[in-house]
Amino acid sequence: MNALVTKATVAQEYLEASEYGALYGWQFSPINESGLLFTVLLVSPVDQERYELEFRFDDYPEKPYLIEFLHSPSGQRGTQACYPKGADHFFHPNAAICHPCSRKAYVGYAGLHGDWNMAGWQKIAGGMTNLRFILDGIYSRIIDKTLYHGRMAKPLGQ
Repeated sequence: MNALVTKATVAQEYLEASEYGALYGWQFSPINESGLLFTVLLVSPVDQERYELEFRFDDYPEKPYLIEFLHSPSGQRGTQACYPKGADHFFHPNAAICHPCSRKAYVGYAGLHGDWNMAGWQKIAGGMTNLRFILDGIYSRIIDKTLYHGRMAKPLGQ
């Protein structure tokens, strides 16, 4: 994927998502152009838990974002302590988002779906094909008391 196309696409999606997310208090870090990443902080109004997500976007939109949950206070990344626990299988116990919008769900990453093809991922991702809708899908799960059950595990030191 052409790096200029990737950066332009992400910049546009980032702008749209940050404008939309301002309504909900989503906090965006600046885009790290050399590292091809940024973070977004979402807070669950159910229990005030803070969820920090890292979005890596090399080869985006050809490949989906590589989405990782972080727990900055403990220094953990990609563990159950970083992830929300949900009633559906969206937040997978293997510490991944189990959805085509997340590169981590494919073989070669967390390896949840060997039957999914990353090429053309948008065709199987339903409506979650850009940053705003991906974040909205995540946020809608951490604000819904029927779907959201706190963190999967306690972070180190808590």
